Amino acid sequence: MKHIENIIYPYKKAEFLINYAIPNKPSDVTLILGHGKYNDMNQPLIKYLSERLPKENVNVVRFNYPFLDNPSPFISKRKCLITYQAVINDVKSELPKSKFLFIGGKSLSARISAILNPSEAMGYIFLSFPLHIPKIKISFSRKLLFKIKKPMMFISGTEDSFSDRGRLELMMGALNPHAHLMLIPNTAHSLELLQEEKRTQKDLNKEIADIILWFMSDVIEKRDKK
Repeated sequence: MKHIENIIYPYKKAEFLINYAIPNKPSDVTLILGHGKYNDMNQPLIKYLSERLPKENVNVVRFNYPFLDNPSPFISKRKCLITYQAVINDVKSELPKSKFLFIGGKSLSARISAILNPSEAMGYIFLSFPLHIPKIKISFSRKLLFKIKKPMMFISGTEDSFSDRGRLELMMGALNPHAHLMLIPNTAHSLELLQEEKRTQKDLNKEIADIILWFMSDVIEKRDKK
């Protein structure tokens, strides 16, 4: 596996870093994963996936939003959309032979990728997709998800304060047949175990990687049968 890093300038007075984890054997499958509002591309799960998935012949692309260099309580959705689109454009340039593109990410990036809904994407990987503000549970708009007519994989914790389990399961029914759900006990929004008992965080990360690989393989297989 090798790593390639690019610096991109998506809009005025902004720059951000893209990291490519490329398998030794050329791959035509690529997964773009963005980070959440309070972390970066080295968030433990995203970093783990960037190390694990290339071993299964998947290109993994991570990036940092420009707002990391200028922290602010307010994050511009428009600028995040511009940034994510710039990543997709860069992937087209760096990996022109990639036939199967999957996009998504954690929390903020899950919503941004869903809003973007690019035609190139074959499927979506949503890690801790936020449905509402914690405690008061004021709902975020879900209309963006119903505009996506492609496979979606939701991976969420049962104790996620941003995603009530009941609401999430009802939404899965409404999004059928496009949505799949991996609901993980004993985890919150970070997708890190609240207590390590019968299994470790490493075990859980591997389970998440395995379900992502299954999902992408299933989407590609069904696409090839058409």
